[in-house]
Amino acid sequence: MSKKEKIVDAKNLKKIYNQGHPNEVQALKGIDLTVDKGETMTIMGPSGSGKTTLLNCISGIDEATSGEIFVAGKDLQKMKDGEKTRYRAKNMGFIFQTFNLIPVLTAVENVEMPLLVTGVKAKEARERSLEMLKIVGLEDRAEHKPSELSGGQVQRVTIARSLVHRPAIVWADEPTGNLDSKTAHSVFDLMLELNDKYNETFVVVTHDEEIAKKTQRIVNIDSGKLV
Repeated sequence: MSKKEKIVDAKNLKKIYNQGHPNEVQALKGIDLTVDKGETMTIMGPSGSGKTTLLNCISGIDEATSGEIFVAGKDLQKMKDGEKTRYRAKNMGFIFQTFNLIPVLTAVENVEMPLLVTGVKAKEARERSLEMLKIVGLEDRAEHKPSELSGGQVQRVTIARSLVHRPAIVWADEPTGNLDSKTAHSVFDLMLELNDKYNETFVVVTHDEEIAKKTQRIVNIDSGKLV
C-alpha cells in the first residue's frame, strides 16, 4: 500500500496571546496534526476551544508562537509576511462564514480575483472563472452581484473562487454557519463532490455534527489540545 502524501504537517504548535503578561492565554498547547492530500477533515470543539486559532495558524493567516507548520512541503514559520501572503494566494483557498465577496463586483469578477492577483491574463482568468461557475451550477448568475443572489448561491460563488486557481488545500471556517439547514447540506455536498472530482483537500471548522459526519475524519479540540 503506497504511503499517502501529507499536505499539512504541523508539530508542537503553540499559540500564546499576551505572552509574558499576567493575563497571557495559551490558545494552542503543543498540537501535532497532519492532513493527507485529498482528505476531507473537520475540526470540532466547544466555543473558545481553539478551533479557529488552529485553522488560522496552520493556514498562515495568524502566526504561531512556536512549532513547525509545513503546507504542501513549504515551512510557513520560516516565511516572511510578503512571501507567506503570495504563497497563500497561489496555493490555498479560503471559505468563511461571512462570505467575503466584493459587493460591487459580479459573481464572475469575484471568482477571477485569485487568478488576476497571481498574474493570470484577463482572458484566461475569465474563461476559467466562467467554467468554475458552471461547475457549481451558477453559470446563469455570472453577471449578478452578491446582493442579487441567495445565501446559498453566494456561498457557491465563494467556493468557486476558492477553487478556481486549483489550490493545494482549501480552508473553511464555519462555511455553512449563515445558511439554513437544507442549504447548508446542499453547499457542503457540493464541496464533497469537488473533493471527489478533483481530489481537493478540505479542512473545515464547524460546530455542526451532521456536517462533520460527512467528512473522512473529525478532529476534536478542547482548551487548546486535541482530544
